[in-house]
Amino acid sequence: MGKNFNFSKFIAPRVPTRYDLFMNIKILSLLSLISLSSLAYSMEGITTAEEQELTKSSMVRKVIWKDGYIWPEVRIITVLDHLPQDNLNEFLNFETHKTYIPDMLESKVVKKMSANELQVYFEMEMPWPVKKTTHVTNNLITKNTDGSYTLKWNLVKADMLKATDGYMRFYPYKGKTLLEYVSHIVPNSSLAGMFKNRVADDVEKSVKKIVKHLNLTLNNRETLSNLNNNQLKAKNL
Repeated sequence: MGKNFNFSKFIAPRVPTRYDLFMNIKILSLLSLISLSSLAYSMEGITTAEEQELTKSSMVRKVIWKDGYIWPEVRIITVLDHLPQDNLNEFLNFETHKTYIPDMLESKVVKKMSANELQVYFEMEMPWPVKKTTHVTNNLITKNTDGSYTLKWNLVKADMLKATDGYMRFYPYKGKTLLEYVSHIVPNSSLAGMFKNRVADDVEKSVKKIVKHLNLTLNNRETLSNLNNNQLKAKNL
């Protein structure tokens, strides 16, 4: 038999019409909008519903009860006045935590594995009948492709905890920072059930103190820097 030929490659290509060009532009525009909306979601770390809720109050709180766990996971979203890296750098001054985080008696870095990974010791006051508790967490700092920064922690050792997992993520948000704070603590005490209904309130209280500290400290630092700059300019006149 004779050789079979693929005649399709000899068919002249169809010349695009104005309608084809118009539809291609519309499709590209639609794809661009989808990409931008996806990027905005990943950068901001917040759903449309949560953002609407955030406009009505200064903080959004989600409490998630998981099967098999006594205490819930708590997720809080709020806005900080300054840029993500500035907020993260200030929070990483662990030694100052005892001055503004409720019930914190001691906090210090005990081991530094690298520039972005360290272990921190915490000592906290506890309600009666427990006097205090101590634990050490491993903390990993990462910079993400969307410009956000994450501080993620997990338990190394503790006297009254089975686990403590969580993270803080600092997202660029409208010239400021969107803070996402997630915490899930697994207690190792027969008394833990007594406190399960106050866990979310305690986490929210701590986050509010963190927000107040970061805003106030960075505002004061910015004011002092501006004052120094103005004095320097005055001397050079």
